[in-house]
Amino acid sequence: MDTTGKISNRPPIVTIMGHVDHGKTTLLDTIRKTNVAAGEHGGITQHIGAYQITHESKLITFVDTPGHAAFEKMRSRGAEVADIVILTVAANDSVKPQTIEAIKHIQKAQKPTIVAITKTDLPDINIERVKKELQGAGIVVDTYGGDVPVVEVAAPKGKGINELLEVIELVWQMNPQPSLPDEPLEAVVVESFLDKSRGAIVTVIVKQGMLRVGQKINVDGETITVKALIDDNGKSVKDAEPAKPVEILGFKKTLEVGSIVTDTISQKHRQDLQPATYADIIAKSENVKNKFKIILKADVSGSLEAILENLPKNALILDSSVGEITNSDIAFAKTAKAPIIAFNLKIPNSIKNQAEREGVVIRPYNVIYELLQDIEDVVIGFEEAKIQAKITGKAKIIATFAIEGKKIAGAKVTNGRLNIGDQVNLVRGEKILGSAKISSIKRFKKDFQTVSGGQDCGIGLEPELDFQQDDVIESFGSSD
Repeated sequence: MDTTGKISNRPPIVTIMGHVDHGKTTLLDTIRKTNVAAGEHGGITQHIGAYQITHESKLITFVDTPGHAAFEKMRSRGAEVADIVILTVAANDSVKPQTIEAIKHIQKAQKPTIVAITKTDLPDINIERVKKELQGAGIVVDTYGGDVPVVEVAAPKGKGINELLEVIELVWQMNPQPSLPDEPLEAVVVESFLDKSRGAIVTVIVKQGMLRVGQKINVDGETITVKALIDDNGKSVKDAEPAKPVEILGFKKTLEVGSIVTDTISQKHRQDLQPATYADIIAKSENVKNKFKIILKADVSGSLEAILENLPKNALILDSSVGEITNSDIAFAKTAKAPIIAFNLKIPNSIKNQAEREGVVIRPYNVIYELLQDIEDVVIGFEEAKIQAKITGKAKIIATFAIEGKKIAGAKVTNGRLNIGDQVNLVRGEKILGSAKISSIKRFKKDFQTVSGGQDCGIGLEPELDFQQDDVIESFGSSD
């Protein structure tokens, strides 16, 4: 943050994905060598899994280790390390199975994408074919009317490298992220290995806050003191700011890619922020199994009162308050496993990012009617899911007949089991026609207590229901 109070933006973090032979490594090496050669370091001293370059006085961070599996693993652990993804496709080879796989990961992550068509210096290239096949795979480049920029490169000759860096800066300007050096530390592990002389080496990229030598940090349950920080040029540094990649020395073991590093002070601070009464609220919600839990935040008390008065009865409000969504709201929502419903509130990117990392859903609204309608729909879905979870057995009626004046359902058990005394619903299509209790089960003219999946049987219900062929009997077990 500068002296004017204006928030500065951190450098973008870029990763490159694509087919194994489509020039990813060559492109990364060319970008780095071009940058290092112009500096004072005299060459590349080591590989730490990520590096920073300077392009026209602006920093760009490149992650050069995660493949497709690591990229997805990071996302599954809540570690959204990359801001921009470059998809490499060779001009002489076009779209391949690994290209399709990369596209699926990119689309799932919803990351801004740049297509780098590589190997354009080779014979027998067909750039239009590449663009058409990308379009068929869901990536429409800007020259075809889409919103994905495309750059043609030939890395060994340096062709298109400057243009690619310029496009990265342009994409970043569309959706920059603030630097946030004063926020609690959060860094993501991008590489980890054992070194014979130095022990466990962990490479991280700082996402927010500052990482410093001597700092106590926590990751995956292990707390250590940072002994040393080494940058991508092999230099010892005292600290690392947002988007800076560094090696951390001090760990006793290697860490999984995607692990999130935090400082112990901020961990304690987050715990202190959570009021003790929240534990009671959570315990209450766990005991109320028939209600859908939500956390409600609104701009003013009038809005909050209007929403609370009109919510469905089976929506359980864990907490409701006026004002912006805070870090403690996110922490509470994560613990309570409940979504945050936000009415007429601006949600800062820092809060959005934290919610995404913690797996917390925030649903923003500006119209009360739409909020109430969505909650009603969700509650209905919740009730249906709850019913499905309680079902212990199903049987399809394949015939109907009467025994001693009593209507019997000739049925086949499709899954689970049915027992005498079970409470059941009679279902036709998606409609529940009525409820009853199983009063009798017969197989081969003999009485049975229980029937299981795959067995044919005759079922008597009390009271009798007006069932017909193809109706379904859903059992919820005995109420006794």
